[in-house]
Amino acid sequence: MKHSHTTPSRPYASLPRPKAVWEFCILALLLLMTLPTTAQVNTENIILMGRNALYFDDYLAAIRYFNQAIEAKPYQYKPYFYRAYAKFTLEDYPGAEADCTRAIELHPYITEIYSLRGLCRIHNSNIQGAIDDYSRVLRDEPSDQGARYNRALCRMELKQYDEADNDLTEILKQSPRHYRAYIVKAQVRLEKKDTLAGMQMVDTLLALNPNEASAWSFKGRYAVQKENYTQADSFLTRAIRLQPDNFDNYLARAIARNGINRFSGALADYDKVIEMVPQHFVAHYNRGLLRARVGDDNRAIEDFDFVLSVEPDNTLALYNRALLREQTGNYRGAADDYTRIIKDYPNFIYGYAARARCRRKYGDTRGAINDETRVYRAELDLMFEGGRRKRNIKKVRLRSDHSLDQYEQLITEDTDTAGTYVRELLGKVQNRKVERHPIPAFALTVETSQDDHGHSTAFLPEVEKLNTDRSTKERFVLSAGQGGSAETSQHDFDTPIDRLSKQIAKGATSTLWLQRSALHASTYNYEAALHDAQAAVQADSTNLPARLQCTAMLLRQCATQREEAADGLSTAALAANALREAEIAVRLQPDNAFVHYNRGCAYLQRNNREAALTDFTQAIRLDPRLAEAYYNRAIIYLLQGENAKAIPDLSKAGEAGLHRAYNLLKQARGKQK
Repeated sequence: MKHSHTTPSRPYASLPRPKAVWEFCILALLLLMTLPTTAQVNTENIILMGRNALYFDDYLAAIRYFNQAIEAKPYQYKPYFYRAYAKFTLEDYPGAEADCTRAIELHPYITEIYSLRGLCRIHNSNIQGAIDDYSRVLRDEPSDQGARYNRALCRMELKQYDEADNDLTEILKQSPRHYRAYIVKAQVRLEKKDTLAGMQMVDTLLALNPNEASAWSFKGRYAVQKENYTQADSFLTRAIRLQPDNFDNYLARAIARNGINRFSGALADYDKVIEMVPQHFVAHYNRGLLRARVGDDNRAIEDFDFVLSVEPDNTLALYNRALLREQTGNYRGAADDYTRIIKDYPNFIYGYAARARCRRKYGDTRGAINDETRVYRAELDLMFEGGRRKRNIKKVRLRSDHSLDQYEQLITEDTDTAGTYVRELLGKVQNRKVERHPIPAFALTVETSQDDHGHSTAFLPEVEKLNTDRSTKERFVLSAGQGGSAETSQHDFDTPIDRLSKQIAKGATSTLWLQRSALHASTYNYEAALHDAQAAVQADSTNLPARLQCTAMLLRQCATQREEAADGLSTAALAANALREAEIAVRLQPDNAFVHYNRGCAYLQRNNREAALTDFTQAIRLDPRLAEAYYNRAIIYLLQGENAKAIPDLSKAGEAGLHRAYNLLKQARGKQK
């Protein structure tokens, strides 16, 4: 909450005498000396809450906090930097780059800001700017392999192959098992027309690691380019076996299988791509062609319907659909498609002939005669020109090719070798695998109209009793979610917090302390929330929600803390205190699923997986619908490489409404194969 500090205006005659003036100046100076300290504490606290929101992926709330910090102290670089990270994650790349630039203007010596701005600049197509940023990072941190790798990719994008090769050579000197560097270096050699050296790099990688999926994928794609389809099928099958969740490998293998007339296998691969990426344009187009080739005309039309919904002016898709519609008896639909093609290609004689056939089928004799007359005249002209020259039709064409004589050819995306690797890099950077983070402990927060993450809400009589107290209009729940909502800001809670603070000053009770703790927790102010929860425990040591709240707030400080907390506690000390509070809660209600769940979270924070497994299992026995317990138990199984055990738990968690479990379930199944 903001307070204004203003001095009332005085008439000249009322100025104090000289001695009084001196005393007045000293007093004013003392006041001014105290103001920055208070503002500093408030600003740092706001930044801390924003960072907490970042950790829990609440980027909109984080941006609001950093906005407040910037408004209070626009000369600090931190809120600009953290806001840039939030914007980057929300794919606001221009905004993120602008914030990075402002942070650098305020403090040009923080290497991490240049790294983040480099990524923003790649997204904003400022590749040279990204190279400049990574060069600055490497000037300060010459051993930063990530920055050197990123710079190599950017240099490939600008076709600076020698410079990219030098970067990759330096990486391999320092890290001979940097697998991805071998792949990129191989691509650099291919771009420099040194095919032998490029393939030798891939073979070197496979000698180091025969199970490197990207190397087999590289060999398979290269074989497709060279039309060695049998080899390509073999290499890509190996890559898919090692990395079954990479849809690009299925796409490439489908082309290889088409090349060796394995149409059913190619169709199965396109089915798999569309299962993984339902809107994949190339997969739908090529599957439509193959379905038509094997006589599955109606389903082929469905694929071309999809293609034309994405690209209504795709002439070759129109032509293929026209042929299929004519073949399946939809003559009016076919004539409409031919008409659209003729509009773009008025000299396309076969289009007139085909439309004439269709028009006769549904009784438009006059229109058919007009089309046939146009065809007859064109054939006379062709006789005198000596016939039509035949073109060399490629087996696979680029998506951007629109020559009508290639209507039967499969398509592939336009080649952009360096760009492909840059996009892959960005995908890797942004995939922070947050889904592998365990779900936090249950905490008391403000009730929301809905929980987009599908978290459970714990029913406890003690919490319901808390809501019968009308000290504040907010309702409180025990949940593993954050509380509040996407539209809620800290200012929305200022009034109820102030109201509770006044009541606490008159006469504190455990209920009032807990209510204010829940409000602080919903604004990511975990330090204040912990203080109030501990006060609630002091007021009533048997208060179960207070013990759970202490556990949860200590654990959330552990998760988000980078430096020591204000009270000097280390992360290890916070985790130990959390476990102690959780054990007290278990003693208070040993048959309560949520106390076991919270203690499991505390054990997991201390890396005691066996004890955590025991508690999560006990929580599930007590409440078989507790999705968070299934999810966290699955996390432990995955960390231990026990995917077969993780899969049913993730399925249960997803079934109970925890939607993030399904993403992890796909990964777990893929790694099990």
